[in-house]
Amino acid sequence: MQKLDQEFTCISRSVLYESNDFSTGEELKYWNFAVSFHCSLSYSNLIARLKYIERSCGRHQPGSLSHEVPIDLDLVFLLADSSLDSEVEHCLDYSFILKTSYFIGPLANLHPSWVHPDAQVDLSMTLKNIKELSPRLEEVSGVF
Repeated sequence: MQKLDQEFTCISRSVLYESNDFSTGEELKYWNFAVSFHCSLSYSNLIARLKYIERSCGRHQPGSLSHEVPIDLDLVFLLADSSLDSEVEHCLDYSFILKTSYFIGPLANLHPSWVHPDAQVDLSMTLKNIKELSPRLEEVSGVF
């Protein structure tokens, strides 16, 4: 979080969750949370900056996450300005977000009223409509 605090402004964080590694039978645990922030970087420059932060925090092995990783930063959506109603410049596929509790849980906690461009309802209602989250999320702490 210190690296993100150094790079970006107006940072908001979701509750911290823990989940099991769903891709292997191993007992790995992951911490999951969502962060929103303001920046003036383009999409490609933002991705490069996030990759830089990952490397500076010890992530050097690319590829599959079916092993321990110190950090994994994913850009879920990028808006044209600081309003949740602004134009969406980039967004992960909605069907992928729906299948991954480590995205939908923290996102719904941080921005419950945001509506994905491919959705009819906000994140809070989307989360309520999901019958079973996989992997299961356990709340570790409140907003930190």
